[in-house]
Amino acid sequence: MLTTLKADVHPPLYFLLLHEWISWVGTGERTVRSLSGLFYLLTIFSVYQLGKRLTDQSTALMSAAIYMCSPLAILSAQFARMYALLALLTVLSSWLYLQFQPKSSDSTLLFVAYVVINVMGTFTHVAFFFVLFGQGAFQIFFFQSEKLKRFLLAGIVSVIPYAVFWAPVLLRQISKSEEGLAWLKKPGLPQVSELLFLYGGAFWLLVPLIAFICWKYFYRLPSFKSQVMRAQLPLTLLACAVIIPILLSQFKPIFNPRFAIIGLPVFALSVGAFTPKLANYLLSAALILFTVVGFAISHEKSGSCDNRVIASYLNEVVHEGDVILFTSLTRMPIDYYLKQISVGKDVIESSFPKDIDKHPGYEGNFRDPKRQLELETEADQLLAGLLRTKTNNSEQRIFVFRGLHPEIDQFIERRLARNFGKLTGQGRQCLGSSTYFTDIVVYK
Repeated sequence: MLTTLKADVHPPLYFLLLHEWISWVGTGERTVRSLSGLFYLLTIFSVYQLGKRLTDQSTALMSAAIYMCSPLAILSAQFARMYALLALLTVLSSWLYLQFQPKSSDSTLLFVAYVVINVMGTFTHVAFFFVLFGQGAFQIFFFQSEKLKRFLLAGIVSVIPYAVFWAPVLLRQISKSEEGLAWLKKPGLPQVSELLFLYGGAFWLLVPLIAFICWKYFYRLPSFKSQVMRAQLPLTLLACAVIIPILLSQFKPIFNPRFAIIGLPVFALSVGAFTPKLANYLLSAALILFTVVGFAISHEKSGSCDNRVIASYLNEVVHEGDVILFTSLTRMPIDYYLKQISVGKDVIESSFPKDIDKHPGYEGNFRDPKRQLELETEADQLLAGLLRTKTNNSEQRIFVFRGLHPEIDQFIERRLARNFGKLTGQGRQCLGSSTYFTDIVVYK
């Protein structure tokens, strides 16, 4: 497992924890996902506790509700990936960071706990370093300098294990190729809009109501300055977790909304601090209700083309000797479900480009314009293989997953159109409900 991870782009902590988790609870789909669900629940509780430390109980409740109902948090709670753990460690690190404020007493136990949590964070995802950077910025600009040396010592000790044990792996990954980041794009307004939706979700529906409450009870609200003071720490951490990666990505793309989950807990705390306390309990209940309704509607809509459903569809319509051609990362999860329900049909699977089968979690750099000639050659080889299998089976059909990367699809679609006919009325449309393809087209 570690050998595979060293060829991937992420540190190993989550996968080591998952390895131990499934040794206790089994390898069923729900049990594998449940580890992230546990981290999600712990993060909600931690956001509430940190919110009470920074503000008060009603504000903390609103902040916890915002995090709990965030689409990004809900998605991360279902992934067998490290993002829910990353959010939990972000909150715990921010909570323990408060020991470095001027009036707090020095505690060796809290110091050690802060270092341990930070070490775990660095071994979970490289984005965690932006959390440490945000804490450093806040320490310099807002806290008094009397504890700066203690904080710097904790920060240095926190990154030493990563520097010794994993930084050499990261450097080898960077020196070999840039495949691990090739799928990231320069963020623009669409990515920022997506991030705002993933952060807030149904909360944005409450903004007009919050604005009305602020207008009607303006005389009972705390001053804007006092609200800013309460939100200083989360706002600083949020800026360092989101704005800095977006700015850096204008030169070298490193930003992705999933990575920005390090900013989600402090987003919830920041928004909670500016929400009027006199309606926090009602607003929290309304937010949860809207989220449950919205989740039920979106789940019903998106279920038509998820990997489990598509595996069932293929099992029903694919015949012996047919070809399934994947053009994105969806092959691995669909195969997972096919193995559970398939009756043992002898079908042929292939991927274009073949690079997407080399990595467990990213596509590689096949979209590099410099690789056009390589893709043309690979497409010719794939076509030749399809024509050979066609001579042995005149009834053979080719099911092509397409739509995620039209600039890549066109390499194989041109060749299929010249040598095969598209079957109308067959295939499947998944526009707007699938992450890795928009439709399945059938050729014969």
